Amino acid sequence: MEPEDHEVVRACLDETGRSLFYSMDTAIQKHCVKVASTVSDMIPAMPGIDRSSLIQAALLHDIGKSKGSFTLMDRVWFVLIRKFLPGLAAELAGPGRGKRLPGLRNAFHTHMHHEEIGASIARRAGLSEEIVFLLRHHHNKEAARFSKELAVLLRADELQ
Repeated sequence: MEPEDHEVVRACLDETGRSLFYSMDTAIQKHCVKVASTVSDMIPAMPGIDRSSLIQAALLHDIGKSKGSFTLMDRVWFVLIRKFLPGLAAELAGPGRGKRLPGLRNAFHTHMHHEEIGASIARRAGLSEEIVFLLRHHHNKEAARFSKELAVLLRADELQ
């Protein structure tokens, strides 16, 4: 995170949003700032977009990952197993510690369910229903057909 990244966070998020943002690890924070920047670049030509909610959602879209305790290697294993053995990834993705690869179980659960976890965190924090919706569905291509903001967020996240 560079000083200008922190300035974006200060300018776009209120105290509650900043608290949520800074609960994520710095690699995820940086990713979220990049997504917000990409969103900002994409929306000037799009009339009718709720710019404020969209930028806030971009900065917070991965807050569901803040509740996981996992390492970089856990993330690498998750990406590889989800790509090549999706059934095993789903089996491993339970909350808490299981009997099979217990160290990865929480990491897999957090990654596979971070959208719902993040939406729940946002709702409890009192964020708007628009932001909660965007966080809950930021990987849902079907839902993006019905929301311009969600389509932009999903695309920006894919690009980063």
